[in-house]
Amino acid sequence: ILAQASSSSNANARSRQVCEPTPTSTARVTSGAQGAAMAAKLRPDFHILKRVEKDNQYAAASAYAKDLASVASTTGWFEGKQKFDFAEGEKRRKSFIENEMQCCSEELKIRRRTRLRKLYEMEARGWEEELASHGLAVQRQHY
Repeated sequence: ILAQASSSSNANARSRQVCEPTPTSTARVTSGAQGAAMAAKLRPDFHILKRVEKDNQYAAASAYAKDLASVASTTGWFEGKQKFDFAEGEKRRKSFIENEMQCCSEELKIRRRTRLRKLYEMEARGWEEELASHGLAVQRQHY
């Protein structure tokens, strides 16, 4: 009876081995009843190793994402620099032109004032000469 029970347990173990999935990376195949029992068991550190493997994948993916973000940041800066270099040069040129126009405007005002003073002075002398020809004079007050 004992031999019969052992053979029936072997048959049950074999049917379990076929029906139940076993991890292929860590299962050890041996012969007999011990082999069937071992095939159904996992190594004690199987889940730990899987978790470590998965954590390593996540760490590698995180490092890769960080590198891509760094490259994207540098690329964005460089493209912006190229794109807006023209605009910055245009701003400087425009600022220079505005400054030059203000200086020209001030110089023009000074020249106009000088010409206007000369004109007033010439007209005043012309009036004084005309008055002097009639025997009249203008008394100037010099302060």
